[in-house]
Amino acid sequence: MAPILAPSYFPPLDKCLSGEELLVVDLGSAHKTFIESFLTIEKVSELLENPYAAYPPPSAETKNAFETKTSAINVTPSSNAQYDIKEIKEDALWLSKAANINEVSALRIVVEECQSRAATQLLGPFSEEELASIRDAAGNNRYSSSIPVGLMSQGAEPQQTQKEYGLQESRRKRILRTYLSERRYLLKCSERIFHQVFLSYLLPDETTANSAGFAITPGWLQTFGIGAFTAKLNADNFPGPDVILKRCIGAITTNMKNLTAGSGWFSEDGGREDVEIDWMRSQITEAIHSMELMWQFLQNYCHEPCSSETIMAWFHLQQDYSFFNSFELDDQSSQILFTALQSISGLLSLSIFRLDDAVAYLSNPKISEVGLNAPGREVYVHNAQTMIDVTNILIQAADNRLHTASPAILAWSIILQTMTDRMLALETAEYAPDDRASSVDTNHTLGSDPYKEALEQINDIVEEDVIDYLARSAIDSCQVFDVLSSLASRLGNTTNAVFSNFVGAEMRGCILNLIRYSTRVGYNAEIVGASVAALTSGQDYWDIHNSDHIFECVDPVAKFWKDETLKGVLLQNAVWRFPFESMPFLELLRALAYRSSTPKEEPKGNNPKTETVPEIDAEIYNPKAITEILDVMPFFTYALPPNFVDYETTQEEENTNSIRLTKGIHLFVPRSYTLRSLSSQSSSLVTQNTDFFIPAGTIGRIVSESDPKVAYWYHQYSGFAYLGKLLETFLAASDLVDATTGQPADRDSVSEIIELFAMLISPAKSALPSFEAATDIVEKTSSGLSHDRDIIGVIFDIFQEELQNQSASSGADVPLDILVSCVHFIHALLPLYPARVWPLLTHSGLLDLGRGGGKLPVIVEGVELLSGKYDLLVSCCHLFESLVEDLAVNAIKRRSSNTSRNKVRLTSSLHQSFHDVSTGIPESTASKIISSFARYLVEVLESSRTWKYNSQDDRRRIGKIIGTSFDKILNYTFGIEAPVELDPAEGRDEISLERALVPFSPMAGQNGEIQGERRTKIMEGLMLGASHIIESFLSASAGTLRFQPLLRSYFDGLETPETTVSPNLVDLWTGHVGSILSLSQTLLQVKTMLGLLPSQLESQIFKSSSLIARLYAAHDTYKTKVVGLFEALIVTASSDEASEPPSLLGHLGPHTARNFLHCLADLDKPLSRQDNLATIWHFLSMVMSSRQQWFANYLLTGKTPRDAMKVKSGAKDLVALDKPLLSTALDALSNINELPKPASLAMLEFVALAQNYWPWTVYNSPQYKDFIDSMQDFVGRLKPLGQSKDSIDDLIEDCYQTRISAYVAEILAMHLFHSRQTGTPVQLKPLITNLSYFKRFAAAVPDYKQSLHSHLKRNFEAKYPGSTIGDLKRTPLGRRQLGTEYFYDTLLADLMLSVDQGWFGTKANGLRDDVHRANVNLSLVDAQIALFHSWKFLSIELSSNTATEPEVQTLLSAVVTNCLIANGQSQPPEEIFSTLSQTRADLALVLGQRLVQAKSSIPDMQRLLPTVWKTIENLRGSFDKPLLDEDIFYYRSLLKLLFLAIRVHAEAPTESENLRASIRASQSAAIPTILSILEHVVAKGLRELATSIHDSPADSSPEDLALITGILQSCLRIPGIELNHGQIVVMMVNSSAPLLAVKLFSWAETLTIDGDPIYGELSILFLLELSSIPPMAEQLAASGILSQIYSAGITAYFRRPGVSPFAETAGLQRCYSIWARGILPLLLNLLDAVQSSIAIEVAQFLNQFPLMLAHSEQAFDAPETDRIIPKGQTKYITATICSEVHSMSLLVYILTGFREALVSTMDIPDVKWDAAGVLENVMFWLQPGSSSLLRARILPMGEREVEEVQKAKSAGKTVSTLEMKIVAELKGIRDVLGSVDSS
Repeated sequence: MAPILAPSYFPPLDKCLSGEELLVVDLGSAHKTFIESFLTIEKVSELLENPYAAYPPPSAETKNAFETKTSAINVTPSSNAQYDIKEIKEDALWLSKAANINEVSALRIVVEECQSRAATQLLGPFSEEELASIRDAAGNNRYSSSIPVGLMSQGAEPQQTQKEYGLQESRRKRILRTYLSERRYLLKCSERIFHQVFLSYLLPDETTANSAGFAITPGWLQTFGIGAFTAKLNADNFPGPDVILKRCIGAITTNMKNLTAGSGWFSEDGGREDVEIDWMRSQITEAIHSMELMWQFLQNYCHEPCSSETIMAWFHLQQDYSFFNSFELDDQSSQILFTALQSISGLLSLSIFRLDDAVAYLSNPKISEVGLNAPGREVYVHNAQTMIDVTNILIQAADNRLHTASPAILAWSIILQTMTDRMLALETAEYAPDDRASSVDTNHTLGSDPYKEALEQINDIVEEDVIDYLARSAIDSCQVFDVLSSLASRLGNTTNAVFSNFVGAEMRGCILNLIRYSTRVGYNAEIVGASVAALTSGQDYWDIHNSDHIFECVDPVAKFWKDETLKGVLLQNAVWRFPFESMPFLELLRALAYRSSTPKEEPKGNNPKTETVPEIDAEIYNPKAITEILDVMPFFTYALPPNFVDYETTQEEENTNSIRLTKGIHLFVPRSYTLRSLSSQSSSLVTQNTDFFIPAGTIGRIVSESDPKVAYWYHQYSGFAYLGKLLETFLAASDLVDATTGQPADRDSVSEIIELFAMLISPAKSALPSFEAATDIVEKTSSGLSHDRDIIGVIFDIFQEELQNQSASSGADVPLDILVSCVHFIHALLPLYPARVWPLLTHSGLLDLGRGGGKLPVIVEGVELLSGKYDLLVSCCHLFESLVEDLAVNAIKRRSSNTSRNKVRLTSSLHQSFHDVSTGIPESTASKIISSFARYLVEVLESSRTWKYNSQDDRRRIGKIIGTSFDKILNYTFGIEAPVELDPAEGRDEISLERALVPFSPMAGQNGEIQGERRTKIMEGLMLGASHIIESFLSASAGTLRFQPLLRSYFDGLETPETTVSPNLVDLWTGHVGSILSLSQTLLQVKTMLGLLPSQLESQIFKSSSLIARLYAAHDTYKTKVVGLFEALIVTASSDEASEPPSLLGHLGPHTARNFLHCLADLDKPLSRQDNLATIWHFLSMVMSSRQQWFANYLLTGKTPRDAMKVKSGAKDLVALDKPLLSTALDALSNINELPKPASLAMLEFVALAQNYWPWTVYNSPQYKDFIDSMQDFVGRLKPLGQSKDSIDDLIEDCYQTRISAYVAEILAMHLFHSRQTGTPVQLKPLITNLSYFKRFAAAVPDYKQSLHSHLKRNFEAKYPGSTIGDLKRTPLGRRQLGTEYFYDTLLADLMLSVDQGWFGTKANGLRDDVHRANVNLSLVDAQIALFHSWKFLSIELSSNTATEPEVQTLLSAVVTNCLIANGQSQPPEEIFSTLSQTRADLALVLGQRLVQAKSSIPDMQRLLPTVWKTIENLRGSFDKPLLDEDIFYYRSLLKLLFLAIRVHAEAPTESENLRASIRASQSAAIPTILSILEHVVAKGLRELATSIHDSPADSSPEDLALITGILQSCLRIPGIELNHGQIVVMMVNSSAPLLAVKLFSWAETLTIDGDPIYGELSILFLLELSSIPPMAEQLAASGILSQIYSAGITAYFRRPGVSPFAETAGLQRCYSIWARGILPLLLNLLDAVQSSIAIEVAQFLNQFPLMLAHSEQAFDAPETDRIIPKGQTKYITATICSEVHSMSLLVYILTGFREALVSTMDIPDVKWDAAGVLENVMFWLQPGSSSLLRARILPMGEREVEEVQKAKSAGKTVSTLEMKIVAELKGIRDVLGSVDSS
């Protein structure tokens, strides 16, 4: 991928054909930056301004441009090219001729088809092999509804499919479809752009914050529209409204002509039916989009009535096609589209009149410029002839009863009536008495009305009154109000909506405006129904709840509330007629509650709050809200009972039918209505609530004299209380009934009332739920209820009764509307009163909670399954999702509330001052509700594919909600707080699978009580449901039935409609498929995270992969989901290391794999969205590391072995990627500075993994060398870290830079490793020069902000008791992205704590900001840790060249120093930093060893010792304190490093060897440090070790004693140290070091490790090193060291046979080593220090071990003299044996010398050792003829000696280093023993 380029409308042809640039086809989901850049292209801007000029006819100019663009200089023909340029040119010229478009435009279409071939082939037919695999995944059930019927037949043959695809006819069909698609998308894009531009005009009126606290901010597209198009709209040369409208009308006319005439394509071959269907659908769609453009300009660009020319052009078009009333099409999909065209056509016919403007014009008496022949450019109301012509057209439509013309007919009758009223008004004014005051103003109007003549002609058209005829025809014949209702039903947020919610609201506002002018027909059911439809558009509760916010200025509901006419005619009449006509009132109120905009806050003072309720004026009824209506209802209308006489007439002289009540009326009466019961209860009824009693004396009026008489009373009462009481009567246990009917409330009213309450307490999506407002409504509604009920309890009782009743019924006609409304109410109530909902839901019987079967499954199976409508199930699915959200969102707040001990628990009383979010039930019960719901919905998902549906939208809706809910449960449950690792045995036990998946739950006793106080997970309530979901899909027993609904959804995705109409349908479709894809991915991710056994799901998805891969090309929204699912699939498959994972490439099949990878290789071009790119590259990275060999090979080389064979055979098929993705990544990264950081990071991860798993392929890439050079240059230019202090954006930039540099270091390390393996030379100097960034920062302590995290933890726990910030910690379930969401899930926290001011803070300074900063800090820390590990690998790889490159030595020495300096600094307390310190120490140790081995002489090595010692001092502090257990391994590493540092000084060459020791000591600055080391590390360290070994030998390591001995040895070899021997002896004696060593030696027999007394050897070696100090040797001799050794238990073994280097047991071998390597050298040191004073003791000591002496003197027996060893058994010689004999020789030589020198004063015993015999044997082995025999007898002991022998053999040498050492030892023995003999 090259750096992201600026978009171009038509890039150079060679770049298009090479795939370097792709044509922009769809901008639907592109990033704003890309779209802004694209829309600013002049060509694009021109096309959007006038999309009808996009494809002009061919001309000479376009022909020349075409020839230039396709010339050889621009596109070089090649036989190996992917596309044939000659073929492309031919197709372009053919299209230009066939479609009559210019050649360049045709060329672009052809190129677009070329670039989309992989996608179209991917969407091609399935092969039989693919279908067989899919059928296998579905269970091989031929009748399974998971697979469409069309695929049940034989699959296609791939070769035949490929052959047909390549045919010229097939190719040109695709070109034509591409052309038609481009036309449609261009028109739709133009309409959307202008919509956003016009929307920007409304922003100033909408951006003010309202009472709900919701402010509308302009979207980027609106902002862009303001800048890009507003100026053009206002420019003088921009066409006026009429020009644009006529342009649209002309295009629609052309479309209709094309529709009737056909395409004419392939006509010479008889035509093609499929092409004609596409042509037909395209023409209809283009016409629809042109009408949408017309609508935008009519509504927003026209500021006065249209011109006559425009009006006549439109209505002539309508007349020609009979207002599109009847247009029969054979193709069903085309007919559905045509229905949409009818809808918008009818609305345009209404809107084009601009009714408000026309009425305003006609009502103006000053208009005089009207004539029969006014210019056509004038507004149509000025042209009388136009008025006549339109009347003629509409009368003709009325005669033909064209329903689609009815809105226009009715509107025209209103316009004509306005003309008539105007004319009559002028005539009246003409004959009125003279009025001087007004004569001046109206003088010019006293003439004849200019419309009079036109009206006369119009009235002559028909015999009867034209206006009356048109109005009656519209209302009666054409049923205009039914038509308006039908139109409105397709203009909302429903799936059958044709347009967007915003445009639909505008159109419904137009319908409502027509109804407003039509109110003169009076109040009737039709006009009320149309009004309700215009307000609701057929939307139900869920449509409103999920709808987007719209501006108040276009919201029909807002318009209704502002219109006094509508309120006066409709609302006031509905209020007056209630409850006599209850349904219109309730429906109208419910419709007015469906508000999608947020009302503005009224200015203060306009709506003063008063304590008393004012009197209602019946003539002026202007409420502002539903609550205002229901607070005080002014009238009560009902049918009087038969023989009702309790009233008297009043005001008889006025004849108004006024009456007065003479006896009070109860609005609710007892169910058993008798005089006795009435008299006994009447008083209580009155005192209970005066709202339900109309007192005597109340004035009323008879409104209907027919029986039963109907009267309304001027009785004010609370509508809330009345409706609540009415609901109560519906309960079977209610004592009362509605007095107006003598019956309980009817079902329709109950449903409407509950629905109304649900809407009232569930505000629009733009506002947060108001707890206070909802509480107020609930209290008012509950005020009249009996038995201390509240409305919540009443509705839940109704819900419970309905569940019981309807579950006992069966049949398609069983009414469920009340149940559905109850679920809506519960859903609305849940965010406000969860403590009421959860307990009541528990007892409702809806679900099976272990107390009997749930009613929901019974009702669904017995009613909805038969009817095919699933309103209840859909509502319950929504409720389930809401319950899941409630548990998740309130988890922290509930835990905080439960922790507060003094909190008052919620009771059923609603009088509370706080919003209680508790569930009111135990968490286990809530968990059971979720689990029960989940269990049932799993069954629903499994079986729903076979159900009967009236609309398939219900199936998709159910699948979408369930898939989304399940995905949420899994993400909430497993997405935060990493689970405890499962016990392997438990995790693999299927019976306990569900228990294994709930690792956070406390163990419960038999009675359910919690055992222990273990803290539970905050998402504990969801765990049980999540466990069932996992078990259902991931257990080994989960069969194909579980997978079939997923498979069905995948097929749905393949059938996703490609339409620019009906956006809500496409959203539902893609939302359903997307939710199932996301669920599938999450299931696999959870399985991987929990380490579960392989399940059938992976196998089934592998088998369905050819289907899933097709979804990548089916719709843009599926792309990242398909890639994410495939990534989860291969990662899951590779997690089972016991078996080879299935091959994804193999399951895809060759053709599908090839096409899928071609689509994938486009890398989201041309849109190049960063999120998509990161997803794709991460998937490719996982392919590299998931054992997908063939797939990885394809990505790296661009072809598979099969493709390579095709290339060899000369096939021109699309057999390989144009460019391997590896090459794409390497090329892009070669310009890494030009790439966005996230893209760079994603590609570097891909390259690093590819390099790690496939080094040969990467190394052989042609771009590899340039890539490595660019990486070296990149790291050499990196900016230093630590410059960003406060800015989060800058800190995130540092995170990306650090993580990128870590990948670069890893890549460079692998590069060096591979070069070393292959022997390829690498220029290290340029590399080392660029590594200063790594040297400076890589080993530093990560910048962990301890104070930030500790304060965050403390503040969070203080703010939310019972919770910790760790509760929000992300798990490995999802991919983390560096930045503000890295470690803690702040998006989830936003949901949980959205209403908490402390979370957001007043100025973004709350806890949220702290969490963001913590996330960024942890991102940086993680990146720094990754950088260090990568630098470690690179450093170690560089150390391979230590011996030959001085620059490398300097660099590595600095690395060692930096590691130690970092370790010496203060470390954060977290365990990860301790581990990091250990790793730094290990790195320093490895590099130090390499430097020492290379005998580096750089000055930096001399400075290593103080650095190491300072690090150790910082760790230990006081050496008197014991070392912490967790620091043992780290301290051991530091001691090893200390040993190396001391060796540097011990082995350093000294130039002045001949100087006195005192001078050399003064020159050595290391002596003080060495003395400190000897005191603290050696002397005190030995004490610590001895104590540890004695107390817990199993936890001790012999390595530590060996290490201390080595440090002692190295210290004693420091030049000048001999001057400090006395001080050293004092140290050792004061610390009892010799005594401790002797004690360890004496304990050796009991401290064996697997029978090996290793501490015996280590302690004697320590004593040996001490004895090398002469004063210390004297001290040892004086303390009787030899007698102590002799008395040790282990020494007894030396007097027994079998001690030798070849002994059968490790103990005896160790004893020999103690003798040879320790005791004998120790004796030599003692003799050297004490001289003859200890000679007798030494001789006696030796003679006490005759077996050891005999063994050594026989060690070198010559073959012919060795009579002890049986024949055939070889006696070997080892280096240790030689050393032993050499030591014995020296001892004998020294003792002999002392004996001879002191013969007269001291009797030194002879050592019983045959020196002469040994010398004879040594001479034998040293003679030249014995060399081969000696070589055969030499036996290497230990790894080092074996390595020396092997090294000689590998080098082809005869004599090894070991042999040379042995020969040297033998010569030494010869020299010593020869001296003995000679003496």
